[in-house]
Amino acid sequence: EMARDAGKQLVSFFVQPSNGGQAFEVEAFEGMSLKDVAEYGTGRGANMLAELLECACSGVMACSTCHVYIDPAWFDKAGGPSEAELDMIELAHEPRDTSRLGCQLRVFHKFQGLR
Repeated sequence: EMARDAGKQLVSFFVQPSNGGQAFEVEAFEGMSLKDVAEYGTGRGANMLAELLECACSGVMACSTCHVYIDPAWFDKAGGPSEAELDMIELAHEPRDTSRLGCQLRVFHKFQGLR
């Protein structure tokens, strides 16, 4: 409610579980990280995201448990990782060129429809 009161827009994006499960829609307010959505989100899909996204370090980029893959078609919009984030991604299980950490990836309106 605070985000809505602050004028933040609601953004919808899609998550494809790595276990081959069906993609699902997630709603989040602009500025939230994927970790924030999983931990504090109340919109569509937030509970399902919470079941899939672990964040052992509480979002301080000291692990890679919140490692996610961005669809290659969307990676330029999402933006690449910082050098510090890249250092942690290198420690992740099966990193790819489109890897990001969920604690660092913030949702913005340009992500509407992201996969």
